[in-house]
Amino acid sequence: MTITLEISLYPLQKDYEALIISFIQNLKKHSSIEVVTNAMSTQLKGEYSEIMDILKTELEPICNQDGAISTVIKIVNKPLAIEKGILEF
Repeated sequence: MTITLEISLYPLQKDYEALIISFIQNLKKHSSIEVVTNAMSTQLKGEYSEIMDILKTELEPICNQDGAISTVIKIVNKPLAIEKGILEF
């Protein structure tokens, strides 16, 4: 099943930007999914199991850090159109 997922990562620490940029860059290394960023979130499109495996891999190191992290995830069980991002990382 192809899904569209929107994720927003909010590290609750002073140096939050570097962590967000690194997370997005790591997501973009996975060629099996489409990744688009904008000012408010990152959108992913691909197979459900692949996206969930990628999120598990990429979120675990962030969650294991000392600082608190808030993550908001929305999932639609359809392949919605996601527009080209305005931010490049």
